[in-house]
Amino acid sequence: MCKRLPLTLLLIALPLGCGKKVQPTVPPAPLPATVVRGGAAASYADSADGLQAQFADVVLAARSHDQVALKTAIDSLGLPQPDTWIAAHFDPSLVSQLVQDYSQASSRFQSHIWWVMENFAKFDDFALKVGPFGMPEPLADSGFESLLPRPLDRVETKNCRFTSTATDPKHGPPSWVSSFVYVDRRFRFVGGTYPFWAEKLTALRGPMSMSPAVIRGMTVQGVAFQKHVSGPGIVAVVQLRVDITRDGRASHIKVLSGEEPFIQDAKDYVKAANFGALPDIPGLANTGTQWDIAVAFFKPKN
Repeated sequence: MCKRLPLTLLLIALPLGCGKKVQPTVPPAPLPATVVRGGAAASYADSADGLQAQFADVVLAARSHDQVALKTAIDSLGLPQPDTWIAAHFDPSLVSQLVQDYSQASSRFQSHIWWVMENFAKFDDFALKVGPFGMPEPLADSGFESLLPRPLDRVETKNCRFTSTATDPKHGPPSWVSSFVYVDRRFRFVGGTYPFWAEKLTALRGPMSMSPAVIRGMTVQGVAFQKHVSGPGIVAVVQLRVDITRDGRASHIKVLSGEEPFIQDAKDYVKAANFGALPDIPGLANTGTQWDIAVAFFKPKN
């Protein structure tokens, strides 16, 4: 006669290897604190909001205290292959110099962004607001502006002013203007108010700039404090030292160098110029300024 085994013993006797083995559920490990969104592969909309989001991710990288992440974020603000991009848009004879110019401009920009992030990203009320800034006038076809490099095709740049959103002025830098192009779904730095290939416009259109004039059929233009003036369209340069009165007129002109046929025309050009009056301050009543001015004569165009 068979004996009935207890139910508990039957359960124990069942083989444990039957069926599919169930693994215990393990929650995924949390991401490290230094991982931030907006890495080098991220993309942004071609709009002011997209640019603001790109810089917001730079701020997040700075707050992560991960120097590698911050460097990656700042590096991604530049052209990914500057030499290739420049070669695609400019005359081959200009590429080598423009690559050097971009490297210098980009280095200055990156240093500025590093300074901003290291000094202000630590404040909770800090962020960068992106606002529009008027686009500069196109390059003129005469005078010094006619000598500046120009893209062979249409290059769309975007000028934006960056301001701090911090309520405490000590928590944010002064505002600044930068220009960008949109490449590979990201904004890439190409300059300040003027793009790197036209940086000399800062002096040519600044407060000490002089407008071109036509004398004896030749375009004449002066530029202040420039010792070495040259270009393929310049036929002569006269260097002058000019004393300027308080009301902005030339009072005494000393010739430093130049060829005789052009000296008098250079003097007449400077005498007709208005350099701007000094502020109406009693202490400046009897004062003036002295400028060194290079007056260039441009070859007439056919």
